[in-house]
Amino acid sequence: MDFADIGKLLTDGKNLGGLSQKIYFGLWTDVATWPTEPVAPVTLDAAGTLTGEILMKAGKRMFELYTTEDAAKLEIKPIGEEGGKGYELLLSVFAPGLNKKLLGFMNATKNEDLVLIAEDSENQKYLLGCEIRSAKFSGGDGSGTGSTTDGRRGLGMQFAYRAHSLYTYTGSVPLTPSISA
Repeated sequence: MDFADIGKLLTDGKNLGGLSQKIYFGLWTDVATWPTEPVAPVTLDAAGTLTGEILMKAGKRMFELYTTEDAAKLEIKPIGEEGGKGYELLLSVFAPGLNKKLLGFMNATKNEDLVLIAEDSENQKYLLGCEIRSAKFSGGDGSGTGSTTDGRRGLGMQFAYRAHSLYTYTGSVPLTPSISA
């Protein structure tokens, strides 16, 4: 690999934090094809980018989950011992309200293997899930009715995914049912 100097990498001075108000989710078992990790990358950019699209099995698709603005974040934490380093990606979201659909989502996904896509404020996407490992519901903060009439009523959720490397995802989000995979 050709290493390069790494300066202040802000495009037009932009570096807004946070995630978009849409998180995408699907069942890990519904994925037919995963994007591929870089093989012998020649640049640092290539070493941090997945190639290809996530494709779903026939009749399957991903779905959108709304999150309150400024209430979603993606944390990247190093994990592992010397010689076995990796990363844990923690996606936290807050969905307002306690309606039946949200409660049903929590019930249906609490023990499922998931794939998630989060997009940041600079339109860079992160894929949580790969061919050998899924993202999983891991808890949440701030779920419930709130304690006062001006309190926060809704569901806080956190999803965790462990990976050996960090990548951006440049493909599309499959929001329409796949015809074939």
